[in-house]
Amino acid sequence: MSHPIVKDEYFQQWQELLDLFAEFMEVPAVLLTNVDDMNQLFVMIKNRSAANPYQINKKFKLPGSDRYCEHVICQQQTLFVANANETPEWKDKYDAQLGMINYLGVPVTWPNGDAFGTLCVLDTKTHYYSELQLKMMVQLRNIFEAHLDILEKNLELEDVAKTLEYLANTDDLTGIWNRRAFIAQAETELQRTSRYNRTLCLPMFDIDNFKRINDLHGHNTGDEAIKLFTECIMSSKRSYDIFGRIGGEEFAMILPETDIASALTLAERMRECVENLTLPLVSGQQVTFTVSIGLTEYREQDDGIFALLSRADRKLYEAKHKGKNCVIA
Repeated sequence: MSHPIVKDEYFQQWQELLDLFAEFMEVPAVLLTNVDDMNQLFVMIKNRSAANPYQINKKFKLPGSDRYCEHVICQQQTLFVANANETPEWKDKYDAQLGMINYLGVPVTWPNGDAFGTLCVLDTKTHYYSELQLKMMVQLRNIFEAHLDILEKNLELEDVAKTLEYLANTDDLTGIWNRRAFIAQAETELQRTSRYNRTLCLPMFDIDNFKRINDLHGHNTGDEAIKLFTECIMSSKRSYDIFGRIGGEEFAMILPETDIASALTLAERMRECVENLTLPLVSGQQVTFTVSIGLTEYREQDDGIFALLSRADRKLYEAKHKGKNCVIA
């Protein structure tokens, strides 16, 4: 499972806590370690003392680091080593070689139980800790874990917000912008076009004889036709064009940085794509359909996107009356 990145504001708080904790525990080194996605152990934060020999972000692969903290993480339990020189298991290991023969460390975990790392204190001499010091270490670990819980919940809220925003802006049948979102995106692009004196065109699409498809084959087939149409247009448009569903079988598109001649070429290509579509039915029949397109370009006097939509709608009306399956600009 992926976890959120620890923010700078927490780093600052944790740094202050580690500095104070080192004084309280009367040790030269206090570490907050972390295990990354590559299963590498490293010191994330340490107390600011010249006597602390550990390096920030120096990484050790797990398993095999030969460090006290690896044992705490793998066993997910507290480890106390009074004097590594008197303990064969630790005498020649990494931390003892740095002179840190005394160790007390507790595991720090994410809310779901995944290992975050350790909170530990180290000393160059044999050191025993009072009951108050042990309680304080647990309380400090609890503070860190509470912060991790907040980070997780904030990430969940961000994911929920993104989902809600997506649902609010997306047409549930086609997955493209809905009318409200399309209008908002189009207004933004129109303002940019006006500000920098650029070109922009707007084609409006209407599937021809769509009611007949629904009446003959049912609304489910009508929905499939709309989805097939959308896929066709999405495959024909450029990556920066803005496409949205603004009504039942009506769609519109913003073509930034596009003059009317280029827009006509694009619209004609899309019309041909739709004309060649085939929707197979369970009965063995096939449904084909076409699209009429009304096209307009941005004019300096246009006061918003609705001016272009209105003009494109009139061009679309002309296309319908001209026989459908055509582009009128």
